[in-house]
Amino acid sequence: KAFAMALPLDTSIWFCAFAQYQPGDQPGDCGPGVQEQLKLDPFKRVIASKPKHGMVVLHTSRKELYDRLWCVYEVNEALASQVETHAAVSMNYLVEYYLKRTIENRSAEELSRVETAKAECFSKDDKEMIHGLIQEKHGDAGFALLDQHITTFRRSALTRMHDAAVKFFEWAQSSGLSLGSEQKTVCVLRDKARTAGIFVALHCLSGECESAGFAEKEYKERIAKYARMTIKPLGMHSAGDNKHPPMFDPAKASSSQMEQLLKDQVDDEHLRGCLADLGSFQLPVGYLEMSAGGRVAAGGAAPAP
Repeated sequence: KAFAMALPLDTSIWFCAFAQYQPGDQPGDCGPGVQEQLKLDPFKRVIASKPKHGMVVLHTSRKELYDRLWCVYEVNEALASQVETHAAVSMNYLVEYYLKRTIENRSAEELSRVETAKAECFSKDDKEMIHGLIQEKHGDAGFALLDQHITTFRRSALTRMHDAAVKFFEWAQSSGLSLGSEQKTVCVLRDKARTAGIFVALHCLSGECESAGFAEKEYKERIAKYARMTIKPLGMHSAGDNKHPPMFDPAKASSSQMEQLLKDQVDDEHLRGCLADLGSFQLPVGYLEMSAGGRVAAGGAAPAP
């Protein structure tokens, strides 16, 4: 999602799950406790600071996040502060969504719809507080307004990703890469994005090691080893004339780099060069952009197939 939104990799992110000290209420812990932190209203203060890149809401296949009232509260604050909100989904979430749309013939509207008034949280006091804040800002129509807002931005993101998956499947069929079922073929897109994500994560880790002056040889070799394991799975071979999948930027194919990496499985210096400079080896970036529906920089449209 970050690449699709053209976010630099060094963008600072405030991640609510990690930014709060969770075990502060445990016996013997020095704190601060959760309630002490909540009195400072960190969620509202961060959102009210109007982050440059808005707020990204993460969706996974494990749980409907809008069943959790605190997630509803954060979107409420973003709406009140006019902070742009984006939806990002895991690749498993995308595969499940694709199958519901394509196989079960369910609509985008239905699959994007939420009922925030039914959301719960562990603390009864927190629930009453959040309900009060939503009503204070939006009146009796507060939850209905949130439902409409969330459904709109979630449907927009999911539609782009679903369209990319549909076009990928059609491309795979025309290129002789179809694996016999839509699910298996779309899972190829999922796995390419996952593998690309691992390579980019190792790029970031390698960069942090360099910045910190951390030069332990064994650790660097482990990074190179895991990066090497991603190279073959990153390959995409077409049996037809359609060389690149739709929504993939051909400028990021990195064909010569990929050919050399596949040919020489022991040249870690070349591999480290690709790992250090995503500008010279852009294939992983291209896959990540593609899986999110194409790059959307500054509100622009995705690249045409």
